[in-house]
Amino acid sequence: MEAIFEALAFDIWTFLFQTVNVLVVLGGLYLILWKPLNKAMQTRGEKIEGDLREAASAREKADELLASYQQQLKEAHQEAQAILQRAAEMAEVTRSELVAQAKEEAARALEQARLEIEKEKRVAMAAIRSQAAELVVMATGKVLARTLTSEDQEHLLQNALAEVERL
Repeated sequence: MEAIFEALAFDIWTFLFQTVNVLVVLGGLYLILWKPLNKAMQTRGEKIEGDLREAASAREKADELLASYQQQLKEAHQEAQAILQRAAEMAEVTRSELVAQAKEEAARALEQARLEIEKEKRVAMAAIRSQAAELVVMATGKVLARTLTSEDQEHLLQNALAEVERL
């Protein structure tokens, strides 16, 4: 084995010195780089976890806020439907009142027209009776060729009126 060490030019003291040298360098690197790097990584991890907790909390608040807004929107929609329902009912009541009022006015106007027609009919009938009586008296006077007395005229007038009434 010594022959192998001599062929390779292996010196045990150099090997030990190099091993100690590597261990010192590794220890220095551990102290100078690994500890600060590990500490920075832990700090960064804790910050990320805190941010995640804050984000989860913010999400919960946002979900609560969204649920609240949805509830308010639903209530507003229901209130709007109720208002529309009331407006439709009020419109129907108003329409019914207007229709009833219009029917009453139409009935009054129709009754007024009926009364006027009846009045005009009476006036026209009186005028027709008067003219018919005059015509009968004139026709009778011409037929009889004599002057009628007032009793005869009254009698003929009553007969003519009765005939006109019958017609």
